[in-house]
Amino acid sequence: GDIAEIGLPARDGVTPGAREYSIASLPSDGRLEFLIRLMRHPDGAPGLASGWLTHDLVVGGEVGLRVRANRSFHGPTDETPLILIGNGTGLAGLRAHLKARTASGGAWLLFGERTRAHDAFFDSELQAWLASGVLTRLDRCFSRDAGDGRYVQDLVTAGAEDIRAWVARGAVILVCGSLEGMSQGAHAALEQALGAEALLELLETGRYRRDVY
Repeated sequence: GDIAEIGLPARDGVTPGAREYSIASLPSDGRLEFLIRLMRHPDGAPGLASGWLTHDLVVGGEVGLRVRANRSFHGPTDETPLILIGNGTGLAGLRAHLKARTASGGAWLLFGERTRAHDAFFDSELQAWLASGVLTRLDRCFSRDAGDGRYVQDLVTAGAEDIRAWVARGAVILVCGSLEGMSQGAHAALEQALGAEALLELLETGRYRRDVY
């Protein structure tokens, strides 16, 4: 649930500061892992941070970085049922929580992206977690695929009855991904499924946590 602040190199004598990325790995992995999408401006130019990290930075190059604690997105105990909701590179923060779990509490991932062919991130890992029981349920949607066209909030709405049952068993809900669109849509769908007062209570008691950007 913690955040890496990556310093960007100076360009034209100007230091652009740092960018924050969700960490997709655990300390026991012995390295930091990220899920970074190359962003492009309307004219096709790569994003300042994503362009440097995915294209310009060479293997063995140095990166200024510090890890910042993000306690509001730390996970519950392993025995606690966990509902994970996210989209895009938000899967990085959710992956770390899955890596930290065993099969004892149960975990359910609801995840959305553009196309299955290009955006089914960490698919082999997710399938392995399903087979081992670490991941109890996996619901994915791909908004640009013919025959799908759904978004994360549609998965939440479709699974409303089961979400209520998981919450009744004490589940914690973690949401990671885009602030615009996904998190707002998922929040509205959760309100519809659980009720506004119940969702507010989950937020106030730490059972509904978000890392959105």
